[in-house]
Amino acid sequence: MKTYQHSIALVLISVTAIGAQAQSKYGNTPEDSVKCVQNLSLYQEFMKQSSVHDAYAPWKEVVNTCPASSKGLYQNGVKILTTFIEAEKDPARKARLIDSLGVIYDLRITHFGERAFVLGRKGVDLMVYDPSKCTEAFAILKESVELGGSKSEAGTLSTYYQTLNCLYGKGEATKEQMLQDYVMIMGHVDAALGSEDIKEDARDRYSKARDQVNSLFFKVAECGDIGRIVGDMVTAKPDDMDMKNRLLKVLNGKDCTDETVYRSLAEDVHRANPSSESAYSLGLFLAKQNDMNGALRYMKEAVDLCTGCSDKVKYLLKAGQVASASSNHGQARSYANQVLQVEPKNGEALILIGNAIAAQGASCEAPDSWGAYWLAYDYYQRARSLDPSVADKAGDRMGSMSARFPTQSDAFFYQLTDGKTVTVACGGLGESTTVRTRK
Repeated sequence: MKTYQHSIALVLISVTAIGAQAQSKYGNTPEDSVKCVQNLSLYQEFMKQSSVHDAYAPWKEVVNTCPASSKGLYQNGVKILTTFIEAEKDPARKARLIDSLGVIYDLRITHFGERAFVLGRKGVDLMVYDPSKCTEAFAILKESVELGGSKSEAGTLSTYYQTLNCLYGKGEATKEQMLQDYVMIMGHVDAALGSEDIKEDARDRYSKARDQVNSLFFKVAECGDIGRIVGDMVTAKPDDMDMKNRLLKVLNGKDCTDETVYRSLAEDVHRANPSSESAYSLGLFLAKQNDMNGALRYMKEAVDLCTGCSDKVKYLLKAGQVASASSNHGQARSYANQVLQVEPKNGEALILIGNAIAAQGASCEAPDSWGAYWLAYDYYQRARSLDPSVADKAGDRMGSMSARFPTQSDAFFYQLTDGKTVTVACGGLGESTTVRTRK
């Protein structure tokens, strides 16, 4: 432990000097080559044994003697230095270690390139280990994202926005910049998620990055600010359809569909390139105008155009809710059942089915109507037990249904007793449920 504490400043000085020198892979002289190979073998063996502190001294010799010998030298250097940083209690020594970590990233770029990728890692680590340096971290990550675009790592993209949020909190960034960079970052995230060859673990990382960026942005921007800034951006670049698509996502994500700019933006996007997002946007707008037939037409289009897109469940659910509002209960159930095929525990979909069944019950005579109310109750009960986010709503619907149950005497008149299994005939539903009476 003492070895690295006393010599870490030397690492910072020496590797900085070496970074400017032209070196062969294993050093400049035969002696350098011998020393390089010996220390390479030694530090790598210690790393295999997870003995980071023992690996430090020979690793440092390799950095000083032959910095172009191996990319793994810098990958392992990050492991070594971050281990020391996390264990260090002295603020001054910790600061020097963090500086040395930054130098290691710079040396990796010097000898092995991959500037966009490595700058991303450098900026993320700086923000992790010294959040007070968010201005410096932002500059590093900004260059990384400008170079890497949608190839940037998920952590780079989310940390970029985190550093910008830090600048905003210090009064060094504006709401306009927060929105503009949000649109840019989310464009890269969406492009990464839309890649055909993305692996599942990478998809999870980008999805989490999207959630983190959304969380930061939605805390800062209100609809009035967003509408004004979106209007200015559209006016400045009226033909930039890529930007308009992303801005439409912003307005939808924040539910700012009442803003003046919303309808014209949605129509422009949909006219230029009909997509599930633009159809959904217009459907939302018409639903708020109480044009449910028009809204349902666009919602159906959103579902049809969403082949393999990440928002399929959102579109199906909203289409079902609009269908229910327009009294098209069969279609509402169909959309809800499609949601359940993807998310079997989706409480909103179960409530939607319960609502459709209850509405059908209102058009039937007793005792058929009772069967619909019992069945609707079953779906509400399932929603409450499977999805805590809808527990209160489902509980209210259960109470509404139980108030429509028959009395024991009314049920008895039809040879129906509590607990008996029956098939619901109302509206040709054909599902089984249990008789319940109002106490």
